Amino acid sequence: MFRHKRIIGFRVDVVVEPDDVGFYAYCPALKGLHTCGNTEQEALQNAKDAAIAYLRTSIKYGDPIPVGILIREEDGQSPTVSGEDIKSHTEELAISCAI
Repeated sequence: MFRHKRIIGFRVDVVVEPDDVGFYAYCPALKGLHTCGNTEQEALQNAKDAAIAYLRTSIKYGDPIPVGILIREEDGQSPTVSGEDIKSHTEELAISCAI
C-alpha cells in the first residue's frame, strides 16, 4: 500500500553572524541546531539543510514540532536581532513526508 506523501511548509528563523573563522548560524526554535560556513550564504544554506533534516526526523519519529516553527502562517514577522553584523533570515522550507 502506498502512503501519500504530503508537502508541509514551515517557516524558520535563522540567525547568521560572523565568527573567528567564517560565519556561525543557528535556528533559535530548533534546540541544538548550530552550524557554520566559510561565507554567510554557506552558513545559511547549511542551517537550512540542517533544519530540514531536523524537521523530517521529528515528523518520522512522531516527535512534536518545536514551538516557534510557523506552519503556513502569513504573519510576516520575525524577531529583531541587535548588532550590525548579525543577520536574521526567515527561511521557507518544504518537507515531503508520509503522514
